[in-house]
Amino acid sequence: MFHPLLQFLCLLGNGMAPTSKVRVQLFVCCLVLFVLAQGYILRRLSVEPKALTTSSSHDDVIPHLRGGLAAVTSPVSELNDEAIENQARDATARPSEGPWHVGVPSISQAATSSPLLNEHDQVETTPTTPTSSQTSSPTSRNPTAAVGAFVPHPDVGVDDVQRSRMLAIRSAMQHAWSGYETHAFGADEVGPVSGDRKQDVWGGLGVTLVDALDTLYIMGMARARDWVEMELDFTHLGKDGDNISVFEITIRELGGLLSAYDLSGDDAFRARAVELGDLLLPAFANGIFYTQFNVFKQTKTMNGWTGYRGLLADLGTLQLELRRLSDVSGNPIYAERGDAFYDIVQREGSYEHTGLFPVHFEVESGTFSMTNSLITIGALGDSFYEYLLKVWLYSGQRQSDAFLRDLYNDAVQGIETSLLRYSKPDDAYYLQEVTIPGFSGQPKQDHLLCFVPGMLALGTLTDTDPARVVKHLDMAKKLMKTCYNLYSRQPTGLAPDIVMFPGFAVADSRYRLRPETVESLMYLYRVTKDPMYQDWGWQIFKAIEKHAKTSFGYGAVLNVDSAAASHVEDKMESFFLAETLKYHYLLQSAPSFVPLDKFVFNTEAHPFRTLASCYPVDWVDLTGITGLTVNSKAQRRAVELSMQFPNRLKIPLVLVLVALFVGLQIYIVSRLDISPTADPSFDAFSRPRRWKPSPSPIVVTEKSAAANFAPRQKFIPLPHEGVDETQIARQDAIRRAMQHAWSGYETRAFGADEVAPVSGERRQNVWGGIGVTLVDSLDTLYIMGMHDEFQRARDWVANELEFSHLGRDGDTISVFEVIIRELGGLLSAYDLSQDNLFKAKAVELADLLLPAYEDQVFYTKLNVFTKRKSMNHWTHYRAFLADVGTLQLEMRYLSDITGNSEYAEKGDAFYDVIQREGSYEHTGLFPVHFEPDSGTFSRSDTFVTIGALGDSFYEYLLKVWLYSGKRADDLFLRQLYDDAVAGMETHLYVHSVPDDAYFLQELRIPQMEGTPQQDHLLCFVPGMLALGSVGETNATKAAVHLDMATKLMHTCVSYYTRQPTGLAPDLMHFPGFDVLNSIYKLRPETVESLMYMYRVTHDPIYREWGWAMFEAIEQHAKTTFGYGAVRNVHNLTDAFIEDKMESFFLAETLKYHYLLQSAPSFV
Repeated sequence: MFHPLLQFLCLLGNGMAPTSKVRVQLFVCCLVLFVLAQGYILRRLSVEPKALTTSSSHDDVIPHLRGGLAAVTSPVSELNDEAIENQARDATARPSEGPWHVGVPSISQAATSSPLLNEHDQVETTPTTPTSSQTSSPTSRNPTAAVGAFVPHPDVGVDDVQRSRMLAIRSAMQHAWSGYETHAFGADEVGPVSGDRKQDVWGGLGVTLVDALDTLYIMGMARARDWVEMELDFTHLGKDGDNISVFEITIRELGGLLSAYDLSGDDAFRARAVELGDLLLPAFANGIFYTQFNVFKQTKTMNGWTGYRGLLADLGTLQLELRRLSDVSGNPIYAERGDAFYDIVQREGSYEHTGLFPVHFEVESGTFSMTNSLITIGALGDSFYEYLLKVWLYSGQRQSDAFLRDLYNDAVQGIETSLLRYSKPDDAYYLQEVTIPGFSGQPKQDHLLCFVPGMLALGTLTDTDPARVVKHLDMAKKLMKTCYNLYSRQPTGLAPDIVMFPGFAVADSRYRLRPETVESLMYLYRVTKDPMYQDWGWQIFKAIEKHAKTSFGYGAVLNVDSAAASHVEDKMESFFLAETLKYHYLLQSAPSFVPLDKFVFNTEAHPFRTLASCYPVDWVDLTGITGLTVNSKAQRRAVELSMQFPNRLKIPLVLVLVALFVGLQIYIVSRLDISPTADPSFDAFSRPRRWKPSPSPIVVTEKSAAANFAPRQKFIPLPHEGVDETQIARQDAIRRAMQHAWSGYETRAFGADEVAPVSGERRQNVWGGIGVTLVDSLDTLYIMGMHDEFQRARDWVANELEFSHLGRDGDTISVFEVIIRELGGLLSAYDLSQDNLFKAKAVELADLLLPAYEDQVFYTKLNVFTKRKSMNHWTHYRAFLADVGTLQLEMRYLSDITGNSEYAEKGDAFYDVIQREGSYEHTGLFPVHFEPDSGTFSRSDTFVTIGALGDSFYEYLLKVWLYSGKRADDLFLRQLYDDAVAGMETHLYVHSVPDDAYFLQELRIPQMEGTPQQDHLLCFVPGMLALGSVGETNATKAAVHLDMATKLMHTCVSYYTRQPTGLAPDLMHFPGFDVLNSIYKLRPETVESLMYMYRVTHDPIYREWGWAMFEAIEQHAKTTFGYGAVRNVHNLTDAFIEDKMESFFLAETLKYHYLLQSAPSFV
């Protein structure tokens, strides 16, 4: 509250030419009086410091599967420069209407006309005060002068080669825009393959249209302005219960409107920008803008998949847009709220003075996470650093914003010191990401990070330190080469989304039409004038034309590392039109076109006029204080003279004003009747946590193990006994499917972790390079009587399965996945075959995993070689309930067959935690987030679900109890299971009346608010309930549980029957069975439950449902080398197969189909 007064005092004290002595005296006087006054106030109020707590949380992320389409679009002919240029000339031969009917010449017309503007007068401005927005109250911040229209002359100053390239890029924009305009005009997106209208991706705000406005204007195209004025509507936002992404809406929609205004001078865009800005303001609290916001309800939160934490990039990438909005509207509130995060940044400082900041921000405490976090200039952190520079440039490099340039310089120094690495085998420089604390580096780089070379180049244009300019530009060039090599090293000429070093190993093979590399090429060319960067960009553009072009636009390309397997996804992000094509166009244009000294581009490539291009920078600072509009040097001088005071009056005047202010504060406080208070809860809250004693762990001795697991006959599969000819025929069909999947794996990738079902590619190391598909399939091969295949697999395990390489490459393994797939597969193979080879390998593997145990849990990530362990970084280094609660069955069985109790003891230690901590609010249900450091469950900013992240914990409560023989020592597990089912029924079990469907919602805590969605993973629940009813002595409870199982089973089957492909999407929303994630990942949960339901009820309907599902898999998921995940299951014409076959398809899905059609006595 003191800032405006202090600013005014400084102005009075300084005049226009303050001496250093006056400044020091002024500062000392103000500081002493202020400190004395505040001390007195604090004593009167009995205020004492209060500890702030931070609570970690982690991502609720479903990892993206990589892979491909079987066939998506018609073949693209081989393209060369001449073909593309001819195509472009044909496309531009038609008369072109200027943007929004203002008569701007097209590029072809401009080529023959005299230029209206040159490098120094490209932007025309009219220094008149604009009409105030209805939503803007009179303020001390003066709106910028009304802007005149920017007149694009893109091909002035370019040669014929660049001109022809620009024509081709413009033609690409016309093609993308045509697909959108004809099939989805006014919607958020168009499906580039299907032509589907995707109305609400970002809130139903016409995001592609608004995001593309400035690209259309710059290229001299289109008719979008009238839609913005007449049709763009914000009143529906939030009424459907959905949130909007404040981050994405700000950079895409608000940025697009502001840029359109800056280029055209059309007040329609400014008015809509102010309207949208006002709607976003309530998302601000605690010095930040919350990322998820319901405009109608005025509720705000952080993204659930971030663990309800703020992300550095989200919080630090709004300031440019909000400053520009304040400057064009005259209302300072937007800038003040955006800049509030910069106050936090300065207060908190960088991590260990590195100049770099953790990507995680604790909303409640207002601090950055200093543990269990990471530092990266890529995804989650990227544009924060970009905006440090660009906000400073936008401000006209004024002194009051010099701290931003300092933060930027410090960050670049930190990048060079802590993140820049050289991969000698590749002769490539890259920027690693590091985990903190410990600064452990990950040798990876994502495509998003490729904005950095451009940022560094842009920063050199205004740097006054020659040595630093040389160093930054050298770093930019080295990183630029690496980013270009992401493209040039691939057979498609397109870049994967993530690579690992050394080797440029592809970790995510999708090209998502991203702009970062061409953005940097544009900056590097404009700074260095080296035409090599233009040529590199042209090669990238040709690859886009060849591989990404579709009937209705351009789509993301899957499998860029395989020309034969690459295909196009039905997704065209708005940033392809807003950024990628714009930067390609600007790269081939002259540097004087949309010049960098007059415009600054936001992170969505929307150009904003800098304040220096609107009016002189010294004028900006002055009018910001006085609220006056100064349009001439004479007026400015008059203001300066009116504000000067004789030197002899400066200090007395300042002291009098400060004394009056402080005296007023003291008088007010002295009149208050305030007595000291103490918060009794504070002492208890800050007291060290007292741990309850843990119950004694299970003890398994050699003697008991021998007694319970004496050598016995191996299991002899007789699957055809007790079934009729229909079931036999079905079993044989399912067995043939297994043979087909196994044949693809055995012939193309035997001993590797996976085979790619579309391309036949060998994927050696997905889970550690330990033959996961082979080991995971062992018991399926055995049960189906595939004796020869099983024997060959057994020989590989005996002679080739090797664990000694694990961790030597620096990689970690997923302890959870390796235990359930690899260790579980070995143990099951031993149990069925009684072959001691499998037991020996299981023991060898388990002994390697034991160091992952600490603090009563198994950590999810382990480097077997170094013994270093952690939780997944994408979980914010927290544990998930499903991960730490789904090891006990394997560990107990291993102890029982070896006589070594250590495995069971360490697995069961988490059950000690469960009993000590208890369920959330005695509901029987547990939060999905677990804090390893404190050994407690998160009690806020988390959620309860029986689906992903929580699922198998509840399953194992029942199954471990059943495995143990229902012994009294384990009765607590059955009680926990029964309590959990009661909690599901009370808090999660919901009836969607319009659908007549029962589902299990997710529950946000502590609010206890439900989210009406259910994922496919949750479809194991009907089977679990059916299994739990077997042997239940309470008939009422058994009936209730079986009734729940039946109703939930109907819902899960409806996932399949309601889709035209007969396959289930991965995530549904109620009411309406709305598809939220349209991929079928070959998951087993529904057929698993059908198997249990049939075996418990003997109702043949469950077999019929399962058979219909199997036929759909055969029809839509079968490929040359196996079976692949199917995308877009809700659209027959749009469905295609991804190049991904998880090992669980052979281990679970096909096994459960086979057992469903067999007699209950089989296994």
